[in-house]
Amino acid sequence: MTRSLELMLDFFLREKGELVHINGVRQLALIRDASDHIQNTDEKIIRAATPLRTGDIVDYRYERYLITSQVDRNEQSCRGRMKKCNQRLALNWNGQVEWFDAVVAARTFSTETGKVISMPEGNILVTVQDNADTSGITLDQRFYITHQPFKIVGMDRILNGIIQLSCTLDSINTAYDDVEHNIADRWKYETAHTYALHIHQGTIAHVLLNETIPLNVTATDNGNEIANPAITYISSDLNVVSVDQHGQVMGIALGQASITAKLTYHPTVRSTIELRVVETGKHIYSIAITGNPMLKTGQSASYVSHIYDHGVEVFDQSVEWSLRNQDDSTPTKGSITASTGNSVTVKAGSSSRVNNKVLVLTATLVSDPSITIEKYISLKNLF
Repeated sequence: MTRSLELMLDFFLREKGELVHINGVRQLALIRDASDHIQNTDEKIIRAATPLRTGDIVDYRYERYLITSQVDRNEQSCRGRMKKCNQRLALNWNGQVEWFDAVVAARTFSTETGKVISMPEGNILVTVQDNADTSGITLDQRFYITHQPFKIVGMDRILNGIIQLSCTLDSINTAYDDVEHNIADRWKYETAHTYALHIHQGTIAHVLLNETIPLNVTATDNGNEIANPAITYISSDLNVVSVDQHGQVMGIALGQASITAKLTYHPTVRSTIELRVVETGKHIYSIAITGNPMLKTGQSASYVSHIYDHGVEVFDQSVEWSLRNQDDSTPTKGSITASTGNSVTVKAGSSSRVNNKVLVLTATLVSDPSITIEKYISLKNLF
């Protein structure tokens, strides 16, 4: 007895079919490699008992595929050619970012002859599903793939269900693009957060045996101080120095240990200070810097160092000054224009590119260079 094609298809789906999701609907399908021409992408043939359309999304073996061409239908089944979505790209509409699965190729095939068509150097062909979201794609829209920027220079909607985008390499916009996360123009519409944590006692401080001192710590976001930041404190040796979660340090035994302060919810942002536990009678110097924490481009301000011994201001000590960028880049975005005694004048750079940069002004005790203090100075545009 000859079985009908419909019964044969049902048999093969039961015996050889694999579970897939077509547009989110779970079903059985027959999958085989597309081996009829040279492969430049992971391309497969799918046959299912339900309708298939160009642009359908197929989830198969933990990978996502897009049906791109050759959809054949008969009474019993549908067959189509699908390519693996090898990239996810983010498109940005005035701050509204949408991610899309895409097939990206540096070369493609002629639909008539199967001949390989080479794309010009730096050009790619991107294929995405044609839907309500992708319908808003426009010429000159930018996106990133593997940290490289591309611009859309052509669009083709000849095949129903998919959009083919001709794209060319573009320039990185360091002011607006989030290159790390492959999002073009992200910072044009969002605020980039640059967190910093600063211990104002410098890199070394002293605490008397069996006494306590508070750590003076501030956290900033883009140079602006954060009110009531969540900070975690850790001692490298609790047998020498203890610290509570309010930053109160106690000298337990003579010696030294380091205290690390870190933002609780951004633990990679941290600062460390060395605490030396000393006996009563020894000089315990500390420095504080007063002055404007913000400068506008081209403007100058004066800063004064105050030196203390056991918390009492003394006037027989002096400091040396230095200035650097917070990120240690060069050239420095400002300069020291005058220095008299324990006071100094700092001038911000005049370029608009210094906006949101941070200078670090350091005072170092001449008689004990291990005693230093830093002051962060945020730079803002004049207008």
